[in-house]
Amino acid sequence: MEDMTGDVKKKVVVIGEDDEPIATLLRDSINDEDAYQAVVVSDGALVLETVRQVHADLLILDIMMPGLNGFEVYDRVRADGDIRDMPVLFVSAATNQYESDFTQRSITDVISKPFDLNDLLARVRVLCPTDAGGND
Repeated sequence: MEDMTGDVKKKVVVIGEDDEPIATLLRDSINDEDAYQAVVVSDGALVLETVRQVHADLLILDIMMPGLNGFEVYDRVRADGDIRDMPVLFVSAATNQYESDFTQRSITDVISKPFDLNDLLARVRVLCPTDAGGND
């Protein structure tokens, strides 16, 4: 059924981040954007389940998390036919030490901590564009 108010369905962003202050900052900043709704998951093992449940449009991942690390989550996302095309953005303080892991997986969407919030939000908009115009 169509929404008669003309509201655009929000894009859902799942944030896999176990550092609570950073997770809260990311969630609140993304939720301040009208077209997005963010959900935080602090355990890597629960990220995949959450992505499927909320039909995520974008996944933001830290590398070091309890459960599964970010690369293990990424590998499982890419191996899953239902969600393999979902964009994934890595946000990590350890980007330099994991450069070979990024290269091996052809991962180019990486932001290093500390990050500029405006840069991160701009990357979210690029990876997960909204249909604000509605023109085909």
